Formats: sequence, C-alpha cells, structure tokens
Amino acid sequence: TDAQLDRTDAQLDRTDAQLNKTIKKLDDIGTTLGEMGIVQGKIAEDLFYRNVRHVFGQKNMAFSDVRRNLKKKGVGEYDIVAVENDTVLVVSVKNKLERYMIDSFLNEKLPKFRQIFPQYSDFRLIGGVGALVMDDGVGRYAEKKGLYVMTQNGEGGAMLVNRTNFTAKEF
Repeated sequence: TDAQLDRTDAQLDRTDAQLNKTIKKLDDIGTTLGEMGIVQGKIAEDLFYRNVRHVFGQKNMAFSDVRRNLKKKGVGEYDIVAVENDTVLVVSVKNKLERYMIDSFLNEKLPKFRQIFPQYSDFRLIGGVGALVMDDGVGRYAEKKGLYVMTQNGEGGAMLVNRTNFTAKEF
C-alpha cells in the first residue's frame, strides 16, 4: 500500500507540474490576445480619427479641431471629439459594434461629456459611432438613436452609412 501511495504521489506531482505549465501557456496566450485587441483598437481609432474631417466634410461640416482620446484622468475618456463652431461631435470607436455598446455610450458616457469637459457646455452636442465591423441592424439601431454611423469603406478609408435624410439628434 505504501508503494502504491508513493507512486500515486509521484503521479500527482507530475500532473501538478503539467497543469502549471498549461496554466502558464494559457496566461501567455491571454496576454497575447489582449495585446492584439489593444492594437486592433488603436487601428480602428486611427482610421476614424484620420478620416473624420473628410467624411463629415461631405456633409458640409468643417471641423476646426479634431482630438483623439480626449480624457480627464480618472474621470472619463472619449475616442474622438471634433469641434465645428458651436457644435461638438463625440465619437465612440469599436472594433466590432454591438447594440449594448450603443446603449452604454448613449446612457452612460455621452451624458457625462459636458460635466467632464465644461468648456463644451454651451455647444450643441451630437454623437457618433465608428466600427471596423458592424452588422447592418446594429448600424440602423445606432442611426435610429440619432447617431452618425461610420465604418470602413472598400478603399481602406472610412465612410458614413447613415441614410441620406438622416438628421443627428442633439444630446
């Protein structure tokens, strides 16, 4: 019995060692995937940031100031903020846009914008979303909520997918 217990203990030690190796590999994979997600997010932000003036210029909106990652440390951060005269456009950028993300932006993030950045308190506030990947239904949902909707176009740039008669909601 003692010999059998010794063999069982040795097998458990080998199993523990193998489990620890597997856990380490899974941690490494998780780290790599997280880093890829961060890079993908930066790519999406960069695409829409670089195209905001062009895309909205087609709507006769000439933004004099376009900022990326406008933030107040520990309070809030906004992906893209563009200013034209008395109007400020706040855009939330995602890799893949989902309905709950639109609701979160509208119900939690956008309402706090003027509070976090009081210098824009007298500006008309309009919103938008930009995503590399977006189902048509999700884009229409965002549009129905009064948001401008941007995605990538076939030439590697960005485009608005709102209907031609779309009017942005003021928040």
